[in-house]
Amino acid sequence: MKIIKNSALSLVYVLLTCAFFFSCGNSLVTIPCSDVNSDTVWENRNDGVDYVLNCVVTVNARLTIEPGVVIECKANSGIIVENGGAIVAVGNDDDKIEFIGELDQQGVWKGIFIKSNNPLNQISHCIIKNGGSSSLDGISENKANIRVSNNAKLTITNSVISKSGKDGLRVDGIDASENNPLTTCANNTFSNNQNYPVSVPSSCATSFDGLSSIYENNGINKMHLRAGRMIGTHSWKKMNIPYLVEGIAMVGNSNNSGNLTIDPGVVVQFAGDAGLTTADYSTNSWLRIVGTSDERITLTGETLMPGAWKGVAFQSTHLNNEMAFVNIACGGSSSYTGATQKRANIHVGAWSAGSLTISETNVSNSSAWGIWINANSASITIPPSVTFNNNASGDVYDEP
Repeated sequence: MKIIKNSALSLVYVLLTCAFFFSCGNSLVTIPCSDVNSDTVWENRNDGVDYVLNCVVTVNARLTIEPGVVIECKANSGIIVENGGAIVAVGNDDDKIEFIGELDQQGVWKGIFIKSNNPLNQISHCIIKNGGSSSLDGISENKANIRVSNNAKLTITNSVISKSGKDGLRVDGIDASENNPLTTCANNTFSNNQNYPVSVPSSCATSFDGLSSIYENNGINKMHLRAGRMIGTHSWKKMNIPYLVEGIAMVGNSNNSGNLTIDPGVVVQFAGDAGLTTADYSTNSWLRIVGTSDERITLTGETLMPGAWKGVAFQSTHLNNEMAFVNIACGGSSSYTGATQKRANIHVGAWSAGSLTISETNVSNSSAWGIWINANSASITIPPSVTFNNNASGDVYDEP
């Protein structure tokens, strides 16, 4: 007979577990409402549902879930993987692991919360759905099928994350967060989640694989980036949905360098007064936004009106700062220094000097200037391939 198996259990303990927690045979196993404090395996017992979860279980050791296991999750149940624990849920193409609600609808159970930074944490070939009924710490915004602490570590591949009562995947972090707890997030499907398929700090976006994952039928079908700082090397890959930036996404900071490459074909929308900038006084940080003639990059407001967002700022003089084959529109909501007159789609310099190589770019519908070159920055060359349309204050202002 296969049941929940623990490497430290004796046969006597196994028999007592059968007697007290569930009946032996092929009936469903009710997972005990107690912490997992030693390495444990949830085995594949049946062709259908193997286990029933009706409470919040805290994992403080390694929990391994075998291919083919199906866990039915009751209302208000959930799994928390604490710092001393790890979850290894690795199925395969023929035997996926399933975490499902007792009803097939959005927001039935709480979901899985990864707080552990153990590199063993892995979710692969899994179906995780019907979570996000409420958060596992009482904070209402933290509802998701899978929630990851900003100091944790997790790999998610070849999995379906669907029908959450809020977000499909949410990574914690305030707007100043520099961490990226996602080792890899690839070949997944995010579908039918009530809010965003994914909501993460901008430092996490580089872990996503672009067009290899599927995003469909979500309430807000966009990759939600909650601003933050990007230290080290980052890229935003082309996806079949747009990125949506809230707050200020900052490349590097005054003490640490960073760089961001935005790939051809990417569409980035910005919420009200949001923006993208290299950090002030971060001299080795840079921002490269280069598309192709066939796959231009789009940077625009979430609402298509002048002044919908702040604009892009280059506050370093690094030679890699570049824009080409870009459509940038609807910026100029405010400046990066607070000076009302210094509003633009593109800011060259702000608190610190900036530089930019620009070509094959259309700059349009700013509520102020198309390009503002700050007094602390050298003039830039603007070739004929850079075009301007409907910028309220004018196309270029080179501050004396």
